[in-house]
Amino acid sequence: MSETNRVPRRGRRHVQIMSCVLGVTLLAACAGGGGGAGEQDPASGDAGPAETARSVDPGKPVSDERIPHLNVGLAGKVTLVDPAENMESGLFVNQLGLEPLLRIDPEGQLQPWLATEWEQVSDTVFEYTLREGVMFWDGTELTSEDVKYSWDHLRAPDSRRANYFATVDTIEAVDPYTVRVTLTQPDASWQFTPAMWYSVIFQKKFAEEAGDSFGQPGTLLVATGPWKFDSVNPATGMELSAHEEYWGGKPPVDRISIKAFADDNSMALALRAGEIDITPTVAGPTGFDAAAGGNSVTTVPTCANTLLSIPTQSEPWNDVHVRRAVAYAINPDDIIAAAQGAAAGPAEHLISERLLQTLGSDEEVEAALEEVETYPFDLDAAEAELAQSSVPDGFSYDLTVTAASAAIAEVIAAQLGEIGIDITVAVLQDTAYYAALGEDEKPFTFFQTGPCSPDPSWAALFMDTDAAGQPVGLNFAEYAPPEVTQLLTDGLLEQDPQERLGIYAEVLTHLGEDVPYVPLYAEGNTYGSIDYDLVEFSSFWSNLPWVLNLVPK
Repeated sequence: MSETNRVPRRGRRHVQIMSCVLGVTLLAACAGGGGGAGEQDPASGDAGPAETARSVDPGKPVSDERIPHLNVGLAGKVTLVDPAENMESGLFVNQLGLEPLLRIDPEGQLQPWLATEWEQVSDTVFEYTLREGVMFWDGTELTSEDVKYSWDHLRAPDSRRANYFATVDTIEAVDPYTVRVTLTQPDASWQFTPAMWYSVIFQKKFAEEAGDSFGQPGTLLVATGPWKFDSVNPATGMELSAHEEYWGGKPPVDRISIKAFADDNSMALALRAGEIDITPTVAGPTGFDAAAGGNSVTTVPTCANTLLSIPTQSEPWNDVHVRRAVAYAINPDDIIAAAQGAAAGPAEHLISERLLQTLGSDEEVEAALEEVETYPFDLDAAEAELAQSSVPDGFSYDLTVTAASAAIAEVIAAQLGEIGIDITVAVLQDTAYYAALGEDEKPFTFFQTGPCSPDPSWAALFMDTDAAGQPVGLNFAEYAPPEVTQLLTDGLLEQDPQERLGIYAEVLTHLGEDVPYVPLYAEGNTYGSIDYDLVEFSSFWSNLPWVLNLVPK
């Protein structure tokens, strides 16, 4: 495909990954919450800059305004820049200097970036044509050998990104500007991998010379992006400067200072005092906006949903009538209100309709979901389901959460109390909470799932199984019916989008009948700024050098 012809819409293989999921505390480093005084209301139809797509050529800034020095706030520390290891806040810094081959637009469509053309040669072979004349920070040209080296580094067994490349057999540098990827089997989700934050490109020569110190604060790396990494101090932040020979033209910002903060509140106060200009990640928009002085946050909905996880292998949760009773008893309006801006709206399904829309039109998605069972708030229906269960008079149980989730947990406890389920909110320290998630007997809990890839196969994370069919990874509900596992496999092997839509609708049919998870709300991305907006602040904003999308308010 070329810069004017796009590949078909498909998605990514599911993986086991423990970062950027597991609750509110990690979500601050993955995707912001929703709400606040400056938010955009998706239902209003009044799309602001954050929901506006880029209208400029690849590599070009959306605004011509020159900014001598931009101060960016991030909650958390930047400890290293090796893309195979970098976690949490550092991910958003990495994307200012490290670039992928492709870009995903707000509609989930692939667009050119470091690659100008791409082609799916067969079910298992993909080829990418690199943009010529792309210079690294040291003045040497990007070639296919750099792409091969970068992806081999990212898929190495000890890399945190290895699972994203699980179906890759070989990566070849066919000629200086052509890269060929051959998969071990058809994987309809692979096409998005070259556009994601976990597949960025860096210079082979520098990495080989750096050896074990590659990506460390004293060594850093060399890449192609609009801003060069000058220094990293894990305690305070990072300094970047403009890459004057950037292939998209001279960057609009001369210097960027990344300032590390302990939490949202201190970051909001810094914004109010003019010490920072913008933060791309706000975990608690309502509180942030109040501390920043108002009109400081902008929220857009994402393709991720926060889920109530029910341990289906434990009594009495192994009774489907109990699980259905819980689903009917949940009033999402109250939970969204209690989320204090961390919700972008209601959610009906584990797999967001935004992900299904990469496989079909709105009408086709609606038709595919027509027979899927949902559970609107209905206390009478909840009581009727409980009456059919093994515990018709109710029971007691703990709802295990971190301190950051306690307010929502109390609302859930009150709602379930209406039908005779006596819930005690058990608040654990983060370390103890994550340990509880790893126990053989999973807790009754809920979690924000964080950033997603553009395909419904992403949601398979929460139904993951090992080779023996046993629940593993993020499958906290311990939900592993063989027929669902087979459907998830079929969803990756199938290449036709319409067929894939039918497969994932069938997955949702099983989820609707079995209720291992109850969707609580659709998550949002939130940035905070008094002076600037970010164009195309979609679910996939952090895959690119996002400061190129900065515009003055």
